[in-house]
Amino acid sequence: MTKLTYQFEQKRIDSFKWSGGSKLSGITALANDEKGRIRKQPLFYLETVSIDSYEDDIYFVNNTDETLRWVAPFKPYRNIEEARATLGDVSDENLNKVKLYSDDMDRLYTNVLPNQGVRIGSTHIMYDSDAMMQWWIHLPYKGLDTHYAIWRFNVVEKGVISGIYPLLWEDFSKPSHMVSADCLFERADMPIEVSVYEERCEVLESLIGLYGVSNAIFVLAINDVLYRYCVGWSAPYSESDIQAKEIAIKLEALKPKDTEAVKIIIQAVYDFWFGKGFAKNISVQACGEILSLYQAQVAN
Repeated sequence: MTKLTYQFEQKRIDSFKWSGGSKLSGITALANDEKGRIRKQPLFYLETVSIDSYEDDIYFVNNTDETLRWVAPFKPYRNIEEARATLGDVSDENLNKVKLYSDDMDRLYTNVLPNQGVRIGSTHIMYDSDAMMQWWIHLPYKGLDTHYAIWRFNVVEKGVISGIYPLLWEDFSKPSHMVSADCLFERADMPIEVSVYEERCEVLESLIGLYGVSNAIFVLAINDVLYRYCVGWSAPYSESDIQAKEIAIKLEALKPKDTEAVKIIIQAVYDFWFGKGFAKNISVQACGEILSLYQAQVAN
């Protein structure tokens, strides 16, 4: 998605209605696909709304009967590595990367109602007709055989999108024109929820004031892992920073060589604060991520 140089303008339109078909730019659909599109209802789709003879706004439409807590028309990250941030780097540029998706937060929508559309961008028939356009869209919604998931849609088209563009069918199947429609329900795959962004930034500022930039980034990165994997319990993001700091201290003191040693450190910290066995079910993936963070911190 092209990076905008101006403040993104949010817009909402109520009472979108699915028309039962789709007009897809640049796609040659098979006849049986077209029949399938007529029969099916999408859970989510894009629709263009004309601004003038040259420009269209693109809206994400919630075609379910549930209110979506948030819709992020950008790509949130799982960790600071995905954000291309570096442990040990105290520069302002690196610190901005540590804040993950902060530059795109003006695009975040909350409480998107059923049949409501939210503007995610615009296209220009002259400027964009030969360009490769891409949109990332993330939102929380149950998946097939899951109680909760984060859906990640990747829309890639050459030229402008016109008309109606399904993202996911009601049977959770992916439309043939979609590059990807992924249901992220494993903790290892889920990004940090954008709903905790402000809380996370407040934690970072507090950690910088207490420990300096380099140590603050290290502790924050550990806290990201604790939050994503619900280590110990499903605590708010800001309520595990103390444990994250103590884990960081023990990592530097004990110099673990493998995930089992990391697990013992995490368990010892949570046993001290909440009683023995409180954090006994710590995933191997979480320990592996924290071990990688420690190794990167030492290397830098």
